[in-house]
Amino acid sequence: MMVIKKKTLLLTGLVFLLVVVGYANHRLNKQALLEASNEYEKYEEDQMAKMNEKDTDDSIATNSEGMNQALASSLSIVDSKTDIIDQLTQLTNSNIEKKMENEESVETTNYFVEYRLSRDQLRSELIERLNGIINNEQTTNEVRSLAQKEILRMGNISEDELYLEGLIKGKGFEDAIVFLKEDSARIIVDTQQLTEQDQMKIFEIVKNETNVEPVNIKIMKKY
Repeated sequence: MMVIKKKTLLLTGLVFLLVVVGYANHRLNKQALLEASNEYEKYEEDQMAKMNEKDTDDSIATNSEGMNQALASSLSIVDSKTDIIDQLTQLTNSNIEKKMENEESVETTNYFVEYRLSRDQLRSELIERLNGIINNEQTTNEVRSLAQKEILRMGNISEDELYLEGLIKGKGFEDAIVFLKEDSARIIVDTQQLTEQDQMKIFEIVKNETNVEPVNIKIMKKY
């Protein structure tokens, strides 16, 4: 009888220990996610502070004005709010691509730094507008959920870009920028000569780390 009681107590203790360990693991994972989110937010704030120290580029100001007008127009038509989330995201991506391809910008010494600052600012403006939709009383629960998911997606994309840039630089390139969309990836590297072997190194990194189809991966060098 005593043996049975001891076994029962031992079994109960093991079950309790498993519950405690499981709970602790859940809390640690949650804390890690929160810390990652806070680190990204801090990174974004730091980049914005740096950008504020520079004179605002006329093209960025124009893009921002266009996004403000688009948001103001959308909020007056409740039925079109779902579309405005896609429209704002597409407009932001278009503006980032324009900055990426601007010849005068590409030829500057600080191209990679300036591009990253512009990319972060444009996305920060998008997030601000999405928050405006989320906090608007006329926004439906469905649209609010879509806006929240888009904010999270933007954060994930930004983290993926930084990660890929680090991997590419690890292959011996002076610097690199990556611009990701759902179905494409564009990469510009700082190198005097972009050989076929170099392109294959970058191609393999992007292909292995993303779901982008190989045909939609474009690699260029800073000219």
